[in-house]
Amino acid sequence: MNIFDINNPRHKQILKEEIARAKRLMEQTYNADKIWDSMTPEDRKEALYVAKEPNPEALMDVVWDEIPADIQDLIDLGDYQFARNDQGGGSMLRGIQYAMKQHPEGEVFVKKFLDKVGRTDVRDITVDQAYKLNPALWQYIASKNPQPERPKSAPSNVDPYDRENPSRGYMGAIYRGD
Repeated sequence: MNIFDINNPRHKQILKEEIARAKRLMEQTYNADKIWDSMTPEDRKEALYVAKEPNPEALMDVVWDEIPADIQDLIDLGDYQFARNDQGGGSMLRGIQYAMKQHPEGEVFVKKFLDKVGRTDVRDITVDQAYKLNPALWQYIASKNPQPERPKSAPSNVDPYDRENPSRGYMGAIYRGD
């Protein structure tokens, strides 16, 4: 009996889905190592302090797998994931970079934000920081560049049902009565 038929389109679909699922699982497995390796020493120290590690300096320069499992469970590496490595964070990052290109006051705002969070480049911000910075940046730009007021149009005195042909309603609809 043949379990998998290469000519069956449904079997091909299932195989594609399973391969995509396996790739996602592999990405999640190695993601913690990548995030820990990309963290700055200050971020590592902060994460270890949050996990209440009595001697965080001893674990600052080790790889993620050498950290004890009970400490790993207390560290949320999602807070330290770079925005450029996340789909939603990447979208926010593109919006930030676009605002910086289009509006010089936006670039000044981003530089102040980077100084506040201790980063040197906008590509080094985390996902959480990108989600906070993007709307704040656009609000700041909107406050610096007020939109000109549009002239208010005169109110229309036209009654859409007051037509020369009363059997026809507004926009040509046929009036059928109440």
